[in-house]
Amino acid sequence: MDMLRVVDGFGCFCTAVLIAALFFLPTSKAAAKEAGDSGVGQLELNQESEQGKGATTPGPTHITPMGTDWIAMFAPGTHLYPVYLADPLQPTTALNAVRYGDTEIPDAGEQRYVFRIGGKLGLLRISPADCLNRGIQLNLHGTFLGMFDREYSLDNIGWDGLYGIDLTWRHSRGMALKFGLNHDSSHVGDEFAERTGIRRVDYTRQEYVLGVGFPIWQDFRGYGEAGWAFDLRNEDLQEEWRVQTGLAYVNADCLWGGRMGLYAALDLTAYEESDWEPDITAQTGLMIPVDRINRNFRIGLEYRHGRSVIGEFSRFEETYWAWGFWIDL
Repeated sequence: MDMLRVVDGFGCFCTAVLIAALFFLPTSKAAAKEAGDSGVGQLELNQESEQGKGATTPGPTHITPMGTDWIAMFAPGTHLYPVYLADPLQPTTALNAVRYGDTEIPDAGEQRYVFRIGGKLGLLRISPADCLNRGIQLNLHGTFLGMFDREYSLDNIGWDGLYGIDLTWRHSRGMALKFGLNHDSSHVGDEFAERTGIRRVDYTRQEYVLGVGFPIWQDFRGYGEAGWAFDLRNEDLQEEWRVQTGLAYVNADCLWGGRMGLYAALDLTAYEESDWEPDITAQTGLMIPVDRINRNFRIGLEYRHGRSVIGEFSRFEETYWAWGFWIDL
């Protein structure tokens, strides 16, 4: 139990550091160009490198040449692997107002807030010098996911601490791979436990993850992922395997003169411990790219049917509609 507290405390510390870095760390100009023409990005990189060799304005200290063909980029500010837009456990920052049409959680209200704060931070990217939008990248991610009951003085029903590390690879044609380690430690809210008498079942899951993302056609992308848990704290309720797949449509600049766009996404996740019953999450709305910090701001509507997003209540099914905003950090 002491070791579990140490792990949870370390995770909270890493998440706090990650959030601070996501909001305040500037994005390199070279990394910001990665989604466009790699030749343009390479031109800027070459100019910055020349500045670093003795020009009046020094180049960015987080880009380091590795011979003539490769570069290392520290804190690149962008990602090689796609975001799972409709995944409720995706590392992100969001606030959603939720209305539950059906819930099996005892004595929980039908109107709630779901709050997330966190994201993913790229630590190091190694890329070919002539193509910045491919290569390998090391990432750290962390998120606080909390659920609050609007019908009972905003009592905290439960919260999860989600964090991990992964290594991603992307080909210039858009195919991407991910291998990582995820940790999910779930908790019952104090007020909810006092009011209902529900006690923690010690839902904690640590797993290895293997994922693939791929372009389908124009603005459509798909992904698939499998997770195998090597550490389960409640083996009576939990099982090792998890599978996930999804589809997303993103046209981020089709409205208002390129200032905003549309998106729609579907996520399907199934756990062995839930007898492979699929959890269905769909989301659609407006996407507003924020170029200054190279992030996406989303406003949308979400539907979900499946097990509760809070691990402590994963044995209970729920159905809801939600609206709110998401910031992909």
